[in-house]
Amino acid sequence: MLIRLIMASFVSLVSGVCYLAGLMRLMSALLICFGIVSAIFFGVLFSLPAGSERISFSVSATGAAWPFFLLALVLAGLIAFLFLYKTEPAAHEQLSSSHLKLLIGGLLLYLFSLFFPVLLWFPSDEVIQGAEPASTEMMVGIGVVIFLVGSAIALYLLYRASRGATSDNPDLMRRFVPALFGFFHLDKLPALVAYLLVYSSEPQFVYPEMAALALAGYIPVSLFLAGICFSVRGTIE
Repeated sequence: MLIRLIMASFVSLVSGVCYLAGLMRLMSALLICFGIVSAIFFGVLFSLPAGSERISFSVSATGAAWPFFLLALVLAGLIAFLFLYKTEPAAHEQLSSSHLKLLIGGLLLYLFSLFFPVLLWFPSDEVIQGAEPASTEMMVGIGVVIFLVGSAIALYLLYRASRGATSDNPDLMRRFVPALFGFFHLDKLPALVAYLLVYSSEPQFVYPEMAALALAGYIPVSLFLAGICFSVRGTIE
C-alpha cells in the first residue's frame, strides 16, 4: 500500500512539474493516452466471456466492446490534432480575483459532478428492492449525463481561469491550472466512473453502454487540455 502511495505521489509530482516547466503538449498527450489505454482495457474486457472463473478481472455482464475501441480511436485523433495544429499568439486577460473564483468554482463543480451522481448509481437497498430494472437503468443514465454535463461546464470554467496572466508572466495561469489538474489526477475521473459502473457490487447495476458513455468524458477533458495548449503566449488584454 505504501509503495502505491509513493508511486501515485511521484506521478502527481511529475505531472505538475512538467506543466509548470512548459511541456504542455507532451504532458497533455500522456494524460489523453491514459484515456486510450482505459478504453482499450474495457474494450478487451467486454470481448472476454462474462463471469469467467479463469479470468480474475472479468465482469458479470455482457456488453458491446466496439464503443470503447471507437473512443480509443477518437482520442488518438485528438492527440494527433494536438501536435499537428499550428497556433498563433492569443491575447490573455489581466490576472484578477475573478480568475481565482473561476478556478475554485471549476474545481468544486468538477468534484460535485462526480460525487452527486453516486446517489443515482448506487441507491439504497430499499430503492433497489422496489425499483424496476428499467427505472434503475434510467437512474444510472441520468447520473452519467449529470457527470458529463457538470464536468464539461467545470472544464470550461477552468479554461477561463487559465487565461489569467500578468505582464511579467503571460503563462502564469496557463501553466498553473493544468499543473493543478494533473497533480490531483482530475483527468482520470472518467476512467474512475467507468470502473465504478463496470465493477459494481450489484450485478444488475452493470451497464456497459453507460460505462462507455461515462468514459467518453475524456473527450471534453482532451479538448480542455488542447485548448490550454493552443492559448500560446501573447499580449494581455
